Amino acid sequence: MLFTIISLLLFLPSLTNSSETWIKAGSWFSFGQFPVPDIDSTLFTHLTFAFAYLNNSTYELWIEPSDEPSMLTFTDIVQRKNPSIVTLLSIFVGDSQPFSTFYSMATQPSHRTSFIESSIQTARLYGFHGLELCCVKPDTSTPKMEAIGILFDEWRTAINRESKNYNRSPLILTLAGYYLPSKNSTSYPMESIRWNFDWVHIVSYYYHLPTTENITGAHSALYDPSSNISTDYGIKEWISRGLPADKMVLGLAYHGYAWMLVDPMANEIGSPGRGPAVTHDGSMFYKFIKSTMRCDGEKVLYSSTYVTNYCINGSVWIGYDDAEAIRTKVSYAREKGLLGYKVWHVGNDDNWVLSKAAAQEDENDPRNKRHLLLVILLSTAATVTLALVSAMCGYVPPEYVKRGIYSTKSDVYSFGVLLLQIISGKRNNCSHGLHEDLNLLDYAYDLWKCGKGMEFMDPSLDDTNSSCKLVRCMQIALLCVQENPADRPSMLELSSALKNETVAMNTPKIPAFSIRRNEDEVQASTSQQEIWSVGDASITQMVAR
Repeated sequence: MLFTIISLLLFLPSLTNSSETWIKAGSWFSFGQFPVPDIDSTLFTHLTFAFAYLNNSTYELWIEPSDEPSMLTFTDIVQRKNPSIVTLLSIFVGDSQPFSTFYSMATQPSHRTSFIESSIQTARLYGFHGLELCCVKPDTSTPKMEAIGILFDEWRTAINRESKNYNRSPLILTLAGYYLPSKNSTSYPMESIRWNFDWVHIVSYYYHLPTTENITGAHSALYDPSSNISTDYGIKEWISRGLPADKMVLGLAYHGYAWMLVDPMANEIGSPGRGPAVTHDGSMFYKFIKSTMRCDGEKVLYSSTYVTNYCINGSVWIGYDDAEAIRTKVSYAREKGLLGYKVWHVGNDDNWVLSKAAAQEDENDPRNKRHLLLVILLSTAATVTLALVSAMCGYVPPEYVKRGIYSTKSDVYSFGVLLLQIISGKRNNCSHGLHEDLNLLDYAYDLWKCGKGMEFMDPSLDDTNSSCKLVRCMQIALLCVQENPADRPSMLELSSALKNETVAMNTPKIPAFSIRRNEDEVQASTSQQEIWSVGDASITQMVAR
């Protein structure tokens, strides 16, 4: 009966759909001193390592020596909890000196080549799946904007060429852009951005700071009825300049700013202040706001006008986003057809309250079709088990995660993950094994390779007359989740193998998104194809060190 039900699954609609892509990205700041192993990567689809920098003489990427150890292990570590997580390296070119160096690089062909080649080599060396160019602001100089448009064209061309030459997935390329796409009459090279970047992260905060303004303000206001300084206005400007909504990712801030009030009784948004409070620039991360400043209960107010929270603590006024504001902004991103959201930075959260609020809003959205896809009745000798299977990022094949490629072999991969869950009764987004350090695919592969396949099975399916069939199901599933689509069976071959136990099958290799290296294959594979390893600080603006 089990084989019959599994065979029927072959004809169900695909578990993955490119139209259902939703980015849940986060930045990890190396200067933040938040341990990488403590990141709950199950709450994100993408994580960015911040930062690499631009050398002002060679125009190649420069890495802080103290960042190298964590950079080398970043991808492997975050993929232990979430094998499908995609990692990017962020290149910081903000502030006056980096801006000057960046524009100097962008205007000279030889300097552009040095930067582009260095960025690709660095991303590959440290195991990242993509690159982010962070904090380039629009400039009033038309020649400068034209030059960075050429840079973007050449960068994408080089990424595609490298991918083709080495037979591996092209790096993802993203831009962290200012909330407004133009300055005076000059704007970003929008056509180049639209064609060359996978998405643009709209940095929708830093609007009002106590170091520059003597009135309290919502530094990440979604709306502002009294000015154009708001996220909603910026998003509309980007769209009017030619960037589609589904190319934008909304920035969410996990930090706030504190003003010293002139009059504690005048404590609304827009009240008189006399400079920063508590810290030298007034900046403080969410965790600090909740724990040290004790912003909870009656101290905290929510403004639906601006979509932000603020806390009044005596003479101190703190503007920030709490869970309610975060949920509202995620809902806004959905309603406007944006591609997703990105948080700065994950280490500022307090026990993942904000990240869970964002994810919860995403899950509760009635337009999110990923809730419940299948209800499967598994008949056994003694019981009928109801299995509810919801689509998670773990069903998405590596070629789509890393390259955006979707084919019939993508369905095969999704089916393989589902089959492993059915026969084991185990979840795909949990850790398994003796030391709880393996994802479901690695755990299944290790047991199958050691001839202990029945240890993987759900006890309710442990029938002495069907153990061979269950192990065969396991082997079929492992073939479906191979890294290379060419190593996976077709749907026709899959159906035949399930129906006919005499059909010969290949020996599975190490599965996709593995946190381990296959020692027998590493030497041969490195010359032929890419091996994808699955393996709190107060801030003001993103600044180089």
